Amino acid sequence: MTEKAAAIAVKKANGRYYTPAWIVGEMLDMAGYAGPSILGRHIMENSCGDGAFLAEIVRRYCVAAAESGKSKAACRADLQEFIHGLEIDAAEHAKCVGSVSAVAAEYGVFGVDWDIGCADALAVTKYNGKMDFVVGNPPYVRVHNLSNYSGVKRFGFAQSGMTDLFIVFYEIGLAMLNEGGTLCYINPSSIFNSVAGAAARRHFVTERLLTKVADLKHYQPFKATTYTTIMTLSKRNRKDELEYYEYNAPTGRLAFMSNIRYDSAYIDGSYYFADNASLSEVKRILRRNPPRGVFDVKNGFATLCDSFFIGDLGFSDYTIPIVKASTGRVSACFFPYDKDGRPLPYEALTKKPQIKNHYERHAGALRARSLESPDVWHVFGRSQGIKDVYKHKYAINTLIRGKGDIKLTPCDPGVGVYGGLYILTEESYDVLKQMLFSPGFSAYVKALGKYKSGGYYTFSSKDLLKYLDYKHSERNGYCNEQQCILDRT
Repeated sequence: MTEKAAAIAVKKANGRYYTPAWIVGEMLDMAGYAGPSILGRHIMENSCGDGAFLAEIVRRYCVAAAESGKSKAACRADLQEFIHGLEIDAAEHAKCVGSVSAVAAEYGVFGVDWDIGCADALAVTKYNGKMDFVVGNPPYVRVHNLSNYSGVKRFGFAQSGMTDLFIVFYEIGLAMLNEGGTLCYINPSSIFNSVAGAAARRHFVTERLLTKVADLKHYQPFKATTYTTIMTLSKRNRKDELEYYEYNAPTGRLAFMSNIRYDSAYIDGSYYFADNASLSEVKRILRRNPPRGVFDVKNGFATLCDSFFIGDLGFSDYTIPIVKASTGRVSACFFPYDKDGRPLPYEALTKKPQIKNHYERHAGALRARSLESPDVWHVFGRSQGIKDVYKHKYAINTLIRGKGDIKLTPCDPGVGVYGGLYILTEESYDVLKQMLFSPGFSAYVKALGKYKSGGYYTFSSKDLLKYLDYKHSERNGYCNEQQCILDRT
């Protein structure tokens, strides 16, 4: 294994991503760990890595102690009593101890006997109910990379979906807090809507724990494709609203956006964060009881080998035009199906010498695909979109930054679609254009919070269908109180 491959394996196993210093500072401020009030209060980082948080925590404590007139001996005693950490990896643990010792030494405090354990936080209970603060960057480890699967699945927050270790760390951290304690974590923003995060989200709302959310949006602080959020929870909170922040690219810092009520942000089991006007619209869209049959939205072809099926094929038999939804471009597509969407026999297709040669050159790649129907290797990898080829439809891309990025392409019967979605409807192009080429649709997609690189947002077929159904109802005067139930729990 190469050094790079080994590093990737370690990250997958331990979920180890290091937090930039400015985010550490912002998080400690959000948690309220600043100034003289931190003296004599317990704080825990339960996945401390090399000590990014604990180093700043120690720095803040030493400054507060000096400003309050504490002696260096008293400061050393406090650091031993009130600063706590856990790290499972021995090498990282050693780095962490060295890091916090170096910070303390800057303030003339030496010989601290740190309460930083080299242990698995999943198995440690001695801190439960004792911490005033729990902060950190919990490990991101998906279920298929977990080495202690059974140990993770015993937690209540890990009972749904393909869990991730960071979700369990919320349960661990909350258990460590005392009755007035505060928790602040940075973690994947998938917690907003994933099946795995459902129990945690419900608990945060039911117990009125969530006080602040900072969505880092497209900013990625780690060398990973993960999009992240900072969430602050407080056991002393009694409010029905939370403070919402976003990452501001020009300043490189977090910016307060608005106060949001729980019942505006928590919609049908998921979290949505935007301005209050956008959230009100999102709630109407997602809770709309739509008329049936006006629209259908589906995924385009998934050949799983576009280089074989699409492009300059060198023959025209068994081909159809195909639109790439993401660009609107038309190409030729080898379509080995009859008009009812049934696969044509390989033997019939390969009676044409050019087609036979084409198959023989690509047979290895075609057979290596993860096929929906393994016994039929010579057709598309998935059956989606095939039965609608001979229907009129509209192709649409699924990556946008604003209304100027939307590509809506009419497709006549006999034209296929790939690289996006398509809409089946009797409505006209002009009606669809009015619905989709609008600030309202862009605001809706952004509020869904499904980020992609380059500042783009994405949406699913279900997301688009809900929006179209809602706008159709709105245009036709169907959005009355009986049909648009905004306060359903």
